[in-house]
Amino acid sequence: MRLVIAVVALAACEPSTVVSGGDDEPYHPPYTQTLPDGPCAVENVSGTIPGVTLSIRADSCVYTRGTQAMFRYEVTTAAATAITVPDSGGGCGDCSGHNADPASFTRWVIAGTSAGGEDQQYCICDVGCCAPTQIQTVTVDATRSVETIQWMGRTWQGPSDTNNEMGGYFLPGRYTVDVTFQGYAQGMVHAQLPIEIVD
Repeated sequence: MRLVIAVVALAACEPSTVVSGGDDEPYHPPYTQTLPDGPCAVENVSGTIPGVTLSIRADSCVYTRGTQAMFRYEVTTAAATAITVPDSGGGCGDCSGHNADPASFTRWVIAGTSAGGEDQQYCICDVGCCAPTQIQTVTVDATRSVETIQWMGRTWQGPSDTNNEMGGYFLPGRYTVDVTFQGYAQGMVHAQLPIEIVD
């Protein structure tokens, strides 16, 4: 499946009185859809680690503001790969851990700037503090691993250790679903799937 990305035409920045999702944001500039309707994907993206590829797939890449979405990403490793993971440098940082599953080396974020210039982001970036980790070498299996991202359409940085609540719905605009396989000194693979939020 091949995603055809249309050229972005920036919408005029006149105020609109559209209110979506029940948020306290009465005005935002209009945004015109540029991506096609229907399923979309980026496939077999490679990077600087030989034999490691990423794919991201979705049933649609255009969503009405306030709706949920699900993205599936796949990491494939053609051969067993040894990756040296540095120490965390303290108790607050990457608490997810790494193992032989290549998905344990992936991180994702949905982010970008709205048509009105507001930064929008959804990720599980802040999970609070955990015990510091030491440098280690992990051998990743030669396999294919598939994970999903369930998104409520809202902004969020993660729960932290204070049970952070989710923010408002993403404003209309063009964003990307970014998935990264982080191999540290061994290299990395970075895939981006463009999506749009419309009224």
